[in-house]
Amino acid sequence: MPIDKKRESWKPGMAWEHAIEDMKYVRGLAAELGGPERVARQHDGGRYTVRERIEKMVDPDSFIEAGPMVGAAEFDEDGNLTEFTPGAYVMGLAEIDGRPVAIGGDDFTISGGSPHNVRKHSRQFTQPLAIQYGIPYIQLVEGVGHSAKADEAAGHMGLPGGDNWWMGIELMRRVPVASGIMGSVAGAPAAFALMSHFTVMVKDQSQIFPSGPPVVRRAIGEQMDKEELGGYRRHVHESGQVDNEAESEEDAFEQIKTFISYLPNATDEVAPRVETGDPPDRRPEELLNIIPPNRRRGYDPRKLIRLVVDNGEFFEMRRHWAGSIITGFARLDGYSVGVIGSDPMRLAGAMDGWAAEKYAHFVDLCDTFNMPVVIFLDMPGFMLGSHAERIATMRRGVRALIASAEAKVPKIEFNVRKAYGVAADAAHSLGHPNGLNLRFGWPAGEWGGIPIEGGVAAAYRREIDNAPDPEAHRAMIENRLLKLRSPFRAAYHGDVVDLIDPRETRRLACTFVKLAQPMLRKLARREKRVVRP
Repeated sequence: MPIDKKRESWKPGMAWEHAIEDMKYVRGLAAELGGPERVARQHDGGRYTVRERIEKMVDPDSFIEAGPMVGAAEFDEDGNLTEFTPGAYVMGLAEIDGRPVAIGGDDFTISGGSPHNVRKHSRQFTQPLAIQYGIPYIQLVEGVGHSAKADEAAGHMGLPGGDNWWMGIELMRRVPVASGIMGSVAGAPAAFALMSHFTVMVKDQSQIFPSGPPVVRRAIGEQMDKEELGGYRRHVHESGQVDNEAESEEDAFEQIKTFISYLPNATDEVAPRVETGDPPDRRPEELLNIIPPNRRRGYDPRKLIRLVVDNGEFFEMRRHWAGSIITGFARLDGYSVGVIGSDPMRLAGAMDGWAAEKYAHFVDLCDTFNMPVVIFLDMPGFMLGSHAERIATMRRGVRALIASAEAKVPKIEFNVRKAYGVAADAAHSLGHPNGLNLRFGWPAGEWGGIPIEGGVAAAYRREIDNAPDPEAHRAMIENRLLKLRSPFRAAYHGDVVDLIDPRETRRLACTFVKLAQPMLRKLARREKRVVRP
């Protein structure tokens, strides 16, 4: 933006008061972002500016900005500033609920967050600060990546150096990383946004893709608008690329803050206990009959989870993708836990390839942040059929099995109803050969290598086919074997620690999580692997 040429810039020898005034003046120019017209355009699109986003998200007066004077400056022959373009990234240190965080975001009002004449980015301050100080890192992304104008200004098109990613990878190894996708995001900013432990996008406002519609149309002839190509329906509901959707920017800010609240500051720590006021020995009466006596009927699994956890507060991740598995965070007796559940209303709770991937990712996340896992299992096995085969369900299922076996954090499992086959083994896996994870059964529990109906059809096929009345013979065998699925028989054989009254679930879970804390503190000291998005 042009500068009033009559204003004399500070030079050596002038009074320090003039230097202070000049500093304030340049900071004021930076605060104007891309200028009134572009700020108005941002607001007309229903979006806040990056400075407004940070102000709304962090504690009042806690933001300490880094590099507010970084920008492209031009001077006249007398050394006076004549033009100044702020760097299109605002970043610094702040507090959220009294907790220090590193935070930054793109300024879309300046060349879509990608100016060709100045480089300013998170790797200059917020990322190394988060790594070295061990504090969460938050990025509010709205940028379009590399600009062809930058190549023209440089006079050549350089080979990508591949040196932009190490710090982002190290961040994911060391501290919680959360990303708000606040508008259209393409290219490198899209990749940076997805190098996160949690991502959220705003409905009908955010899009994310390698390249936008003009490039797609030019490259492969496919024509669609931004929302069709990379909106929330595509990436929250269909691809699972983004964890959550938000109704508004404020909702996105709250989701990020809630996510961060469950995690420790760094992967070598354990999340602190929070006083919730919910007694650990509370007996939720509704749990007694939440599972219908008819094994073919469904129930509300999220209600089950909320009845057990502190104050019914459950922060769910990826609710709209791979719905047969539920993943999210809660507290038990004030301690943070990862929660995994089955949803019998989606694929009857069966694990398909996407659900296996969702399960594996969440177990890795909990293991990285030293968080015990509580599992409410009602899983009839792997999903069957052509669709399951097309999405490589068994291969992804084995990935879930490996993730569960590698996880060092303790797990407590409540078999609320079905637990069959290799898919259920992913939850059962003990991790360390000498590890001991706890498994409790509910009276509705039924377990085995294969569901009775399918197992009978396969194992007794010839006998059924040769019977005078095949259907009646099949039913007779099924009824005979159904008597063996009693959870009492499983308890007699030691398959579970105990068969419990469902109303005891909260007390046992709270006790387990409390007992796990010394072990978690030891686990926090080990070297962590990166949680793959």
